[in-house]
Amino acid sequence: MNIEATVLRAMLRVARRCEAADEEALALRVGGSRARVRAAMRRLDSAGLVERRRGQAPRLTLAGLAVAVGLLPAGAAHARSSSRRSSRAA
Repeated sequence: MNIEATVLRAMLRVARRCEAADEEALALRVGGSRARVRAAMRRLDSAGLVERRRGQAPRLTLAGLAVAVGLLPAGAAHARSSSRRSSRAA
């Protein structure tokens, strides 16, 4: 998997935890350097998948969110949703 896809998936994980997706946090999750993450973020920004604003942590655009969810392993979203419905009241 290329660095851009890995960064998108890491941003999705960070967003689910309601944490800021700064370069340091992403580099830790991706396993790469901050420079590689920064370069990937520039490419993702130019593709319209990530939004970077001065003074704020980068975030996924709606298109970026769709791509990041599409990169999840098959059945991952279904497995999470079915576990929530497993308990039944008597």
